[in-house]
Amino acid sequence: MEAYILENNGGIEKLKKVTLTKPGIKPNEVLIKTKAIGINPIDIQVRNSKDILGMITQGNIPQEVILGWDIAGVVEEAGEDVDDFKIGDEVYGLINMPGLGKTYATYVAADASQLMLKPSGLNFTAAGATPMAAMTAWQAVVTLGQIKKGDKVLVHAASGGVGHFAVQIAKYMGAHVIGTGSAKNEHFIRDLGVDEFIDYTAKPFEQQTQEMDVVIDAINSVEHILQSISVIKKGGRLVYLQPHFQSAIEAQLQAAEVFGHGVFVYSSREVLGKISQLISEGYVVPKVTQIFTFDELPQAQAAVETGRATGKVAVSVN
Repeated sequence: MEAYILENNGGIEKLKKVTLTKPGIKPNEVLIKTKAIGINPIDIQVRNSKDILGMITQGNIPQEVILGWDIAGVVEEAGEDVDDFKIGDEVYGLINMPGLGKTYATYVAADASQLMLKPSGLNFTAAGATPMAAMTAWQAVVTLGQIKKGDKVLVHAASGGVGHFAVQIAKYMGAHVIGTGSAKNEHFIRDLGVDEFIDYTAKPFEQQTQEMDVVIDAINSVEHILQSISVIKKGGRLVYLQPHFQSAIEAQLQAAEVFGHGVFVYSSREVLGKISQLISEGYVVPKVTQIFTFDELPQAQAAVETGRATGKVAVSVN
């Protein structure tokens, strides 16, 4: 099989395409022939930083590091303890998070308990791009945000991978959703179903809205998160995607009487199953805006690394 190994932490040039033996499978695993891979910001963070690689692997960094967690593909082999899937099934999932999912490969061994059948109306590319971002959004909106009908919800970076899923899930929950973005992404964000759009480049968002029940902040900036706290009503909730920011914002959260929660996504068939249902029923539509070939995988990472990609970036594997 072909795979990308991380030679050292650093830039995209550290991703080296090599030929390896297909992975063997354990009794509880399936072997997936990869059809699509989702590229996520954590992929870039782990590539760049040995500290983050160590954190995600809980200090157990293998000699051969294969990145990637999102996958969609076809079951080629099934372990003897696997009852849920058979050869030929089309599946998708978030593999081994936390840990190394090793999905930057043309074949992937995956724990069957982390997979779902791909929704029939979803092509492989969209399916491969969905799990991590959609499951992060679910945790932000449902598990931690506890968003309910009628809540006023502000979603920052609403055109991004997590943001565009968060908007759709919050709307499904019955919230009044306000999305922030730049003017060039207004049409994309409004098409997601937001009730209001805020162009943060026109003037600071905190001058354009107040008294939020929940804010979901996907921006990698302590300063930005502190500004988010200022627009939340007492007793409201802040959900942020950088859990290591907790100590830097704790004092401001307490002063504002706001509950703050950092998201760390994890592999979960239960959550992916709920997302699959919303996709099948048409409430959530993954938006893939850039598709790269397997040979172009480093360039796909570069596209995500700009921080300017709308929707999701995916790699299609023949």
